[in-house]
Amino acid sequence: MPQKNKLKEFIFNGLLLNDSLDRLEEKGISINEGHKLKIVSRIIETDFSPRIIYNSIKMSSVFSVFFCLENSVRDLIQERLAERHGPTWWNDKIPSKIKDNVIKLREKEKINRYLAQRSLNNIGYTFFGQLCQIIISNWEDFSDLFPDQHWINSRFNDLEMSRNIIMHTGMLPDIEIDRIESICRDWLKQVG
Repeated sequence: MPQKNKLKEFIFNGLLLNDSLDRLEEKGISINEGHKLKIVSRIIETDFSPRIIYNSIKMSSVFSVFFCLENSVRDLIQERLAERHGPTWWNDKIPSKIKDNVIKLREKEKINRYLAQRSLNNIGYTFFGQLCQIIISNWEDFSDLFPDQHWINSRFNDLEMSRNIIMHTGMLPDIEIDRIESICRDWLKQVG
């Protein structure tokens, strides 16, 4: 067999092997240790099925996107409203229904003092969907950032459905993960 054909066969076999290893990883059998995220607790590696561990690692990257997006939206709201309305922005600009919900969450936290505090700021106690409501109810302060309210509403609605699946330990198909990435890229381009 000529040298050129041996090289082609070697490369093809390498690609087949890589594909087979990827399929094993998808079934929860860890092959590429370098690609694995560091597990927080040793109990995970020893007491749960490889499939569950693999799925948790796969969805943890999606959780990270939501974590970053949600907290950056909170920062945007807090910075924008504080800059334009001063230190009383929370009392003056947040819908009362959202403020009431935050008060309830903080009261519940006071009862369970042994648990970590969620946030030092009230905005940290808001839910994802409430962030959209805050922006829309203060549209005059955010209209320069977004094309219209429908643009924000539609993206938050799409993201919230996927977010709730992740936050309740569900799995998202790759097409939904792609949609989340696309919406986040749109958001980042829009807000700058």
